[in-house]
Amino acid sequence: MTDTTAETARLMKVAEAIVRELDRQGVADAVADLGFDVMEMSRVVIRAADGDVIPFRRPQN
Repeated sequence: MTDTTAETARLMKVAEAIVRELDRQGVADAVADLGFDVMEMSRVVIRAADGDVIPFRRPQN
């Protein structure tokens, strides 16, 4: 298995877990209607799991 294939499989596995959890909580449809990008969230989750620091932006007042 190539690195790209492994990375894609990991990304899909994380995305599926996020969707399952949102569905379990009963908010999957609501966040989908708001334009939630599960793939972007999955990439951030993977970066965080790999030890990268993920900056959170604060709203400007």
